[in-house]
Amino acid sequence: MPKVTITPELNALCYKLNGICMEVHNEVGPGFPEEYYQRALEIELGAQGVEFESQRPVPILYRDNQIGTNYLDFLIEGKLILEIKSVNALTNVHLFQVLKYLGYTGLDVALLVNFGKEKLEHKRVLPTEKMLSFREKKDLRNNIHLR
Repeated sequence: MPKVTITPELNALCYKLNGICMEVHNEVGPGFPEEYYQRALEIELGAQGVEFESQRPVPILYRDNQIGTNYLDFLIEGKLILEIKSVNALTNVHLFQVLKYLGYTGLDVALLVNFGKEKLEHKRVLPTEKMLSFREKKDLRNNIHLR
């Protein structure tokens, strides 16, 4: 069974992104629509020289047939998912969404950030053993690089 390895480089990137999200949250404030934070993050990521792709499509497959497409809020430096919300509270539904993205992309870490509360809420999410097994069976490792 494959394991997740978080390198010091990836740890530093998570730390930097948390700081960027805090900066955006402090400047914009809590409780606005998610799109506002999306735009503000695009500006701030660019200003800080962080390579990103917003609204990155991820094909959803059933028996090797594409049945739909979901979109990552951000793919950061090709290594990390940044999923943002603006809600009263993060729920298991939000966590499950991010876990599915990890399963389908083959990436090893995601940040789930909620701008909806007075204090910024953020969680680092790693794939579960079940997601790692899913990836291995579906051969989805590094799927994020496919178009």
